Amino acid sequence: MKGDVKILMQKTKSNKPIIQKAGVVAYRYKDENEVEILLITARSYPSTWIFPVGTVKSGESLQETAARECLEESGYVVDVGSVLEVIEIDEDDSIRQFTFFLAQVTGEVEDYETDRQRQWVSLSNLVSTVTNVFSSVAKKVDNLPEIT
Repeated sequence: MKGDVKILMQKTKSNKPIIQKAGVVAYRYKDENEVEILLITARSYPSTWIFPVGTVKSGESLQETAARECLEESGYVVDVGSVLEVIEIDEDDSIRQFTFFLAQVTGEVEDYETDRQRQWVSLSNLVSTVTNVFSSVAKKVDNLPEIT
């Protein structure tokens, strides 16, 4: 992918390692005037709705991770676009840094992690449906001229 973002192991001033995660806000057009956003259930909290996201593998760019995780977790193939938001969550032993990209759905496969549920939500319901941890990402999506 052109312009792939590669990362290295980083540490914070507190010497906590930064664990890089990458995900997508995947969208499709329901019709000419309505956009839908893909959410999946979190494996650890099955009643919680999240964006497809996962840990960056060695040698993988953030965009590659985001696309791979979407495919594995939801079965949707995406065209990864621009960075929407970076979120850092400070945990006891590390900092998890989530980089979310806007991504248009371009296809679907049958083989994916079927222990997760999938749902498509309208922009108007996105903030109220996605987990609070990712609400800042959801709020950014609502103001994007390229999908509305």
